[in-house]
Amino acid sequence: MSCTVVALPVMLAHVLALTVVAKIKADTEVKEEVNAYSPVVCDTVDVISAKHFIEKSFETAFMDKELLIKTLEEHGVTNITTGEVWETNKISGQIDSYTLTFEKPSDDKPYYLKITCLDSDNPEEKLNDINSEYALNTQEETYLSIVEKLKDNNMKLENEEVLEDNTIVLTVNLE
Repeated sequence: MSCTVVALPVMLAHVLALTVVAKIKADTEVKEEVNAYSPVVCDTVDVISAKHFIEKSFETAFMDKELLIKTLEEHGVTNITTGEVWETNKISGQIDSYTLTFEKPSDDKPYYLKITCLDSDNPEEKLNDINSEYALNTQEETYLSIVEKLKDNNMKLENEEVLEDNTIVLTVNLE
């Protein structure tokens, strides 16, 4: 009889311990599963209050979505998000401390740019840099298009010259 009395608390403690261990293991697995699906945002967190940021909007001359995305990639913009996540008329990305959001109100209007950056940054300078690169990419696309159309129409390019201001002069033989 004393054996049963002693064994019962031991058995009860054993069952209770197994239940607690199973519960801890289940909680750990749930946490690991949640962590497996949670995106890692960054390794370090720098706290910057909102008063250190500014937001400016600019009207741009950018009309072509693909050319704008190419320009942003060449300029070093990362995390470029387009119509797959956003509405089809938005493009967003980051470079240094700048967040760039381009929005096109309609097909016949250019993109508007909203720049969010630190108040010590110069958003106008960043826009001018991107604008210059976009202009070069537009010139390149136009040049390639003209050369392709000349070939399609059996015309011969006699001479091409790049001037000091990067203007391209093409001489075409019309015969």
